[in-house]
Amino acid sequence: MHQTVTVASRFKGPPTSGNGGYVCGLLASLIDGPAEASLKAPPPLDVDLALAKSGDGSVLMQGDFVLGVAKPATLTLEVPDLPNPLTLGGSPVDAPGRPKKFEPFETCFVCGHDRDHPDGLCIHARVVEGVPGMVAAKWLLDQSYADANGNVSDLMLWAALDCPGYFACAAGEAALLGRLTAEITGKLKASGEATVIGWDLGASGRKRRCGTAVFDAGGNLVAKAEGLWIVVDADRLKAGA
Repeated sequence: MHQTVTVASRFKGPPTSGNGGYVCGLLASLIDGPAEASLKAPPPLDVDLALAKSGDGSVLMQGDFVLGVAKPATLTLEVPDLPNPLTLGGSPVDAPGRPKKFEPFETCFVCGHDRDHPDGLCIHARVVEGVPGMVAAKWLLDQSYADANGNVSDLMLWAALDCPGYFACAAGEAALLGRLTAEITGKLKASGEATVIGWDLGASGRKRRCGTAVFDAGGNLVAKAEGLWIVVDADRLKAGA
């Protein structure tokens, strides 16, 4: 048995495929508790896809082609304290030492600067001054992100945990999310403001690792994730956009 799902164009990352965190959240929606979601191919927009249980995990398919899989996970990620005061600086892409070869997609549901709130999440990560390797953004919440109980939905939290990680570990590089392991630890009312942070966890070859976390207005941890980004050919990525 499977359910038919569609990644609407609203939830794009690159212009022609789904935002990685959002799609990982779809995969995780069939799993209770922390989950590890891996993307095998860019999820297409506005087409019917099959989301199904697979053992104790889940799988997302387009016809016979696997787009992503997920499984239960244990997340031991240590989340740094939210800096207080939190002082935001410039764009991570412009930070010294960054390659500056690639500008993130401006229409991305999570981080795109061409998106209007609340149609996009408008989580625009900036360098955290005085904390090397960390970025952060204020996230203006909205009732359109809410579940039936008035809290930000798990799907929106998975999306929010995506892009700040890119800006922490791969800013200026052409990179795609390959895996996101996330745990939702609390409830976040879909009003007011939250804070999202990302921090660098190191690199090896084409792999970039990061942590991300969401805090409520009182500084309480709501969700955390460890992400794996894969550096790809910039020209090919733009051509496929």
